[in-house]
Amino acid sequence: MEKKVLLLGSTGKVGTACAEIFKEGYVLVGKNSQDFDAVNFDQVRTLLELEKPDIVINTVAFLGIDPSEKKPVKAFQLNALYPQLLAQLSAELGFVLVHFSTDGVFDDQKNDFYVESDMPRPLNVYGATKYCGDCFIQSLAKEYYVFRIPTLFGESPKNDQFVEKMFQKIQDGASTLRIAGDVISSPSYSKDIAARVCQVIETNQPWGIYHVANEGKTSLYELMQEIVKNLGMDVVIEKASFNDFPYVARKNTNTPITSEKLEPMRPWTDAVKDYCDSLKILKSVK
Repeated sequence: MEKKVLLLGSTGKVGTACAEIFKEGYVLVGKNSQDFDAVNFDQVRTLLELEKPDIVINTVAFLGIDPSEKKPVKAFQLNALYPQLLAQLSAELGFVLVHFSTDGVFDDQKNDFYVESDMPRPLNVYGATKYCGDCFIQSLAKEYYVFRIPTLFGESPKNDQFVEKMFQKIQDGASTLRIAGDVISSPSYSKDIAARVCQVIETNQPWGIYHVANEGKTSLYELMQEIVKNLGMDVVIEKASFNDFPYVARKNTNTPITSEKLEPMRPWTDAVKDYCDSLKILKSVK
């Protein structure tokens, strides 16, 4: 009998990728902000009691370092208290909880890849609230996976993350983009993330926290250079510093991640090529 997956946040970047992966072999039910309010905990409980899922995949979060600094209460509600509720309901109703966290729980001090056993040390409200969510799940849920993920690229209906913001600038007529060369991550393809998550679930890996990212590390500047090159865009990418742009909170500037528990994923450059090929296909269809 096929297991029922309830995908919360089904229209975001990670949600879109998970919906594609989990539509085969599962009974998939997708819900987004049009269907429920994640900070209305009575509504969340009612939804889960009604759907009776075997697996809940939560991709809902309050994203962004500066937005979290400006709206700390909302960030804490969505990134900490809402996962706490899901963890409690997981133990109570008996479903597997799959939750997404971030490389933003770490500081910049290691100067190497962060692995699962490294101790988080958040630098800002965003990282602190996400780490709170991780801790609540670890302490309350019995059957859970927490996947920490880095800067993402991938098909998305929204323009609220780094790559999409850059595309929007190009669409608005920008011929030059100035991008930080001193912010280092392990940029990853949302489709690869979703595929690895599915693999972890289906191979019955031990419950716990996992780092999921394409192999390697690079700067935001080099990432966008690679994307523009693969798409053949007529735009100049200039190297800048994150200090050249206004910001509110202290930034995480050097948080590449890798897993000490799982086999390496393919290099981020290979994933970028597939992502760009996918965008070309979408453009030609339109």
